[in-house]
Amino acid sequence: MDDSNNPQNVIFQALDAVPAQVWYTAAIVSVLASAYCQFTDKRDWALFIGQWPPTFLAVGLYHKLVRPGNEKVL
Repeated sequence: MDDSNNPQNVIFQALDAVPAQVWYTAAIVSVLASAYCQFTDKRDWALFIGQWPPTFLAVGLYHKLVRPGNEKVL
């Protein structure tokens, strides 16, 4: 069976192309953006952006646990 046509493998390949640090940085930036929106009375945006960090952290955790061999040590 050809694995290149499997949608799951396409997603894995796309995620492998992004370093794990990018996901952790995106989580921190989204927390800061949510806090900024909260302080500037844009509460709907703050709630919307505040829901992103768990997703970014989950993808970063996936990257570290499931694909540990692809990560480079700085």
